[in-house]
Amino acid sequence: MKKLLSIILLSALVAITARAAHFDSPEIPDAQGTSRLKPLLEAISSGNTEKISSFASDNFHPDFLDAHPMEAHVNYLLNIHDEEGKLTYHSLRTYDEPLPDNQFVVIFRAERTEYWRAFTIDFSDDVDQKITNLKFSHANRPSNVAEPGPLTLNAALDELDGFVQRMASNGIFSGTVLLAKGETVLYQAAHGEASKRFNVPNNLQTKFNLGSMNKMFTSTAIMQLVAQGKLSLTDKLSDFADETWLPKTITKKIEIQHLLTHSSGLGSYFNQTYMNSSKSLYRTLDDYKPLIKNETLRFKPGSDNAYSNTGMFMLGVIIEKVSGQDYFSYIREHIFKPAGMMNSDSYEMDQPVANLAIGYEKDRNAETGWRNNLYAHVLKGGPAGGGFSTVQDLHRFAIALTEFKLLDEKHTKLLYTAKPKLHAPSYGFGFNVAGTSDDRIVGHGGGFDGISANLDIYLDRGYVSAVMSNHGSGSRIVEAKIMELLSRIHETM
Repeated sequence: MKKLLSIILLSALVAITARAAHFDSPEIPDAQGTSRLKPLLEAISSGNTEKISSFASDNFHPDFLDAHPMEAHVNYLLNIHDEEGKLTYHSLRTYDEPLPDNQFVVIFRAERTEYWRAFTIDFSDDVDQKITNLKFSHANRPSNVAEPGPLTLNAALDELDGFVQRMASNGIFSGTVLLAKGETVLYQAAHGEASKRFNVPNNLQTKFNLGSMNKMFTSTAIMQLVAQGKLSLTDKLSDFADETWLPKTITKKIEIQHLLTHSSGLGSYFNQTYMNSSKSLYRTLDDYKPLIKNETLRFKPGSDNAYSNTGMFMLGVIIEKVSGQDYFSYIREHIFKPAGMMNSDSYEMDQPVANLAIGYEKDRNAETGWRNNLYAHVLKGGPAGGGFSTVQDLHRFAIALTEFKLLDEKHTKLLYTAKPKLHAPSYGFGFNVAGTSDDRIVGHGGGFDGISANLDIYLDRGYVSAVMSNHGSGSRIVEAKIMELLSRIHETM
């Protein structure tokens, strides 16, 4: 049976806001399998549990229904409603290569996020033509919708401000946004609440959880030690981590460059042992040994690529071994301090920290409609993620990095150059690498329950975009909007 309702995320650049394309919704054509499309959109748009449950019972094929609990089907469609609001039909997608006879793709406009979205719908071959699978995704701009025109910088900033305010009003975005060119801040804003319990508003100095963005700091620290001649990229993990961490049969195969590029073959310490443990057990790096010691390699190091929190974590172990400092002190002294990042650290969540945002996820079963992430996330962040920062500090990090205040030019560029030979065509050493040869974008994102953050550094155009949110996935829609707007700015205008 196909996986239930898998979500496919395409490039943010192809997701053009529906606000730029007003249209009267046409009639849904009478085509193979489309008889269930209108009731699907109506059920999702209603946001009503009973209507969605009734739709699934009447329109999903028995095999699809039985593959998962009804609650899973209903919650998936409810989550789409909560994020997207009303869905307005636009068209059926056509392709150069014909789709299977029992599949079609429908494009629609989402009222709340203002973006184009799609459903890929499979249906049975019998006379009932009931739905056998459903995939929700971002969508390309429809071909009959005009390309949005070029913008001046001021017009782009006005459009961004209006969009951010609408997303905040819709409850989609809670957090902070900063857009700069070089050291000059062009736009910054704060919306939503850092604490829903005490109704404390977010402000520009509010500290948000970084998620996986710590990986940039960890990788920069490793490269500092490489630049000082204290490490080599081909050094083995076994030189720095004894068998209380992992067996030598594993560590002697893993090079530092494998850890930096997610090509080590290691997995994630967010395993069942972690889920069943008290988060208060994990404060120092050594505390994580029970979570890591039983890991095995998924593939021969350097032969493939798979995102690995454990791999990045072990880089922190190396930093401690080589520098003689604990990981957290090293990052404060050698990354945060020289960059001027005074509101960034891996704070312990059972201690009071001023102006720190609590993360939230929507939860229809909760009385308030929300649940916080205090009992789901790590007590204290580390080399792979979980620290805190502000959009202003992330801007300072971007400036310090690109002005070579943290590393010399040679080793800085090694950080954010893609590593295809290590099966990382869009990843450097701890940095995502995107864009074109004359419009390169580097940085990293972070996400978890109640955590959503991103830093984009436009190396050729000089822009820095930082978005942090204490709503799960809250930053994604804003960072995509910024990318779209920047793609429309003509620098000579």
